[in-house]
Amino acid sequence: MSLSNVRKYFFSSDSMFLKVGTLLFLCAGILNLNFEKPSLELSKQDTAVNFNKNLLTFISVGNKRLITDMLWIQTLLESDLERFKKKDLNNWMFLRFDTIAELDPKFYENYKYGGQFLSVIKDDLEGASIIFEKGLSEYPQDFWLRYYTGLMYYFEMNNSKQGLLHLEKVQNHHLAPSFISSIINKLKFDIDKDLEIVYRMVEHNLNSTQDKFLKDRLSKDLYSIKAELDLKCLNNKKQNCSFFDQEGKPYVYRDNAFHAQKPFSLYRIKKRGEHTLPPVPITTIN
Repeated sequence: MSLSNVRKYFFSSDSMFLKVGTLLFLCAGILNLNFEKPSLELSKQDTAVNFNKNLLTFISVGNKRLITDMLWIQTLLESDLERFKKKDLNNWMFLRFDTIAELDPKFYENYKYGGQFLSVIKDDLEGASIIFEKGLSEYPQDFWLRYYTGLMYYFEMNNSKQGLLHLEKVQNHHLAPSFISSIINKLKFDIDKDLEIVYRMVEHNLNSTQDKFLKDRLSKDLYSIKAELDLKCLNNKKQNCSFFDQEGKPYVYRDNAFHAQKPFSLYRIKKRGEHTLPPVPITTIN
């Protein structure tokens, strides 16, 4: 087909628009096949729909449990693993759990699993603390709510006082793990900063338990506490210092300081972000 015929075919007055449309359609097809299309990704935080909880409370008279069940199931199906880095209580999952708590305050699973999901998966500690505390206002004697709340304050939020408040209330519960007393000891030390008091507490717990794992852990704690107390006393040249460690072995004097015969780690609570770093063993302290 000559150039003049092509021009005549595409630009004749009777069919120009149809043929131009056909040409554009063909070009679009070629571009679609040969060029990678940009992807559009929206997070669940940007697309989630949350209703005003006060409005839902008003319109759900007589159907609150039905609506909360639907919200709960929908939230579980739509749940995502993206961490929520802001602290503005605008996390879509927190808003869902908070709405459910408003509609049905006795929905136990909403507190137990919702609080854990917010703290562990979403990293929304502010939202998790609100959900846990609302649960405890409804179920103040529940072991799991009290236990998870205490661990969150201790392990995630570095709030020793709140962690101790909750964990002490369940330390004698039959469901409490054996290591809870060890955590409580460290929390009390973190609050009081008195190693001598904590030493007596740890020693009492060591003599009171029959759990092999806990005995081993408390023995290591006791060694560290006594070594720190003794070495501070000896290296600061105080009176009435002990020259023997928890195992009865004498401290060794070298390089102008007293040292323990085996390395130990300071008896401290690890702060958030330090749990992936192993403690650095030492043999002396000033």
